[in-house]
Amino acid sequence: MILKYDESKCVECGFCHRVCPVTVSIYDEPIKKTAIGTPEEMGMESDKKIVVDTEKCIWCGSCSWICPGYTLELIINDEKRIPLVENGSLPEFKEQVRELEDGKKIRKVVDGSIKITCEENDKKILESFANECATGALSPGKGEIKVDEDLCILCYKCSEAAKKYGKIDVKVFRDRFMEVRGEPASVWNAISERVLGKAGKIKGIISRSQNKLADAVMRLMGKEEEELT
Repeated sequence: MILKYDESKCVECGFCHRVCPVTVSIYDEPIKKTAIGTPEEMGMESDKKIVVDTEKCIWCGSCSWICPGYTLELIINDEKRIPLVENGSLPEFKEQVRELEDGKKIRKVVDGSIKITCEENDKKILESFANECATGALSPGKGEIKVDEDLCILCYKCSEAAKKYGKIDVKVFRDRFMEVRGEPASVWNAISERVLGKAGKIKGIISRSQNKLADAVMRLMGKEEEELT
């Protein structure tokens, strides 16, 4: 099994980190991480945009299932697969595909809205913040940040970046996945809550055996996992 990562397509959205069912606590430290995320989120040194802890990954394909930039692909027996979709545990959903100025394609997978409160007037700072958005959805105005709702994918990039800017605050409201199809398993509720934010804070655990969500995902994969190992 291989998780292919094309860094040139990565928009650093943060969805993969949130949707990953594995949650790990580093000893008694307040750092919580999943099996995939930015080097900062993962507590790892790397010049890559995102890194994967292959020892913790359970190869469920959740990250490739949600990736807006078509950056991640789970390859099993030389085929691109997402076991949790194949067995009906995760649903298929409608998506809106957009093409960026550089030719990259991205997809919007959730509906919702974004609110940016800005008290900053320094043009350079406004430009710097607008450039944090990898899809080009933000642009600086006079004492404001404008949002192109057609390009905004309601990810986590600018809201995380705003923590570095004292006079800019971002609130993203992810209301629902876009037109979910099928009747997914109960694990879908837990995963969707992480993404939509109703219970989106990653709760730390000490070991995988105490990770109820990861355990549930592995049980759902059961037969699949036996066939693929």
